[in-house]
Amino acid sequence: MTHKIFLIFAVIIRIFREYRLRSALSVLGVAFGTFALITMISISNSMKEKSRLEVEKFGKNLVVVKSGKVRVFRRRERSITTAKTLKLSDAYFIKQQVDHVVKVLPSFQIAYPVRRGGTTVFSTIIGVGREYPQLRNIYVEKGRFYTEDEEKTGQKVIVLGYKVAKDLFKNEDPIGKTILIFRVPCKIIGVMEEKGVDISGEDQDSLIYTPLKTAMRRLANVDYINTIYVQVDNRENIPYVKKNIRQLLRKRHHIKKGEKDDFTVLSPDDYLRMEKEAIHIFSVLGGVSATISFLIGGIGILSIMILIINERTEEIGIRRALGAKKTDILLQFILESSFISIAGGFFGVVMGVFVSELIFLLFDLPKTLNLHWVFLSFSLSVLVGILSGIYPAYKASNIKPVEALRRI
Repeated sequence: MTHKIFLIFAVIIRIFREYRLRSALSVLGVAFGTFALITMISISNSMKEKSRLEVEKFGKNLVVVKSGKVRVFRRRERSITTAKTLKLSDAYFIKQQVDHVVKVLPSFQIAYPVRRGGTTVFSTIIGVGREYPQLRNIYVEKGRFYTEDEEKTGQKVIVLGYKVAKDLFKNEDPIGKTILIFRVPCKIIGVMEEKGVDISGEDQDSLIYTPLKTAMRRLANVDYINTIYVQVDNRENIPYVKKNIRQLLRKRHHIKKGEKDDFTVLSPDDYLRMEKEAIHIFSVLGGVSATISFLIGGIGILSIMILIINERTEEIGIRRALGAKKTDILLQFILESSFISIAGGFFGVVMGVFVSELIFLLFDLPKTLNLHWVFLSFSLSVLVGILSGIYPAYKASNIKPVEALRRI
């Protein structure tokens, strides 16, 4: 049996030499299908992983209530209308009356010029509770965050975002120094770690953090807030919480049926919706291209095998006359078609892995190359070869020796 297989492989190598172009085209067809499948799956999985990591950076199971009407375009918030109807009491009632809510943090944000000596930068001041870093998965790099006492008494203390600290102090240590926010002197007690832009499009490094009471009373002198951060106990309960927050706030704000909300309730999925749609479209198109490539490769193998059989009818007749069985001919041609697909699958795997790793590197994507999918893609290429070779092999095995030898 081993001797037969070696003879078959010798014939296969000879056929590859005689039909170089046709064999190469068939190999490329299968290779491209394997390559497309591996690359598509790797990139789509990487993009999903990146989205998951960005959601984690945004905060665990967060729902965000914004005052006014807000729309999300390409993961960036754009205010359509503004409102001053969101109050501290709204945050209190959300915590008390909406199930599955773990934590509620009201917040007030305002853009102000910030000055230190002759240097002025514009920054967003965010007045929020001391639990905010834990809620948003951000950490203090230097110094500290404000305490419960500083929060309750509305002390004029601030924590700078990484970029603000760099712009104002360069390489100096800002801890303990004072800067002017508008005209109010504030003491710096900490600097946040570098965080970058979150999924809402807000640059976390350009923010300045201060107690909510300080922002509302000492800086802006307002009695309303513009954001409420709501942490939900479980991701699956986010839609329920969003629905109930909306119903509660409509009732509290006396919004009648048919009237538009004066607030917006958002979750990470709202920011990532366009990205998820793009990933889905990419996955579908990638799957279609891989399927078409495998189909073309299979048709290529089928056509070349039929052509080879027609040109080797005399050879098949001689082998049958010398004692070769139908199963020998069947096995030979299935192995020939399988060899083409194995070669194509191998080159496709090499190209797919190389291009995937290159894309991960160039676009700073998480590496999510799954060996199970690599093995599946290779297996599909082999399966394509076997299925494409069954009919030609069956046709070759049924060639009658007498009819074949008449052509000589």
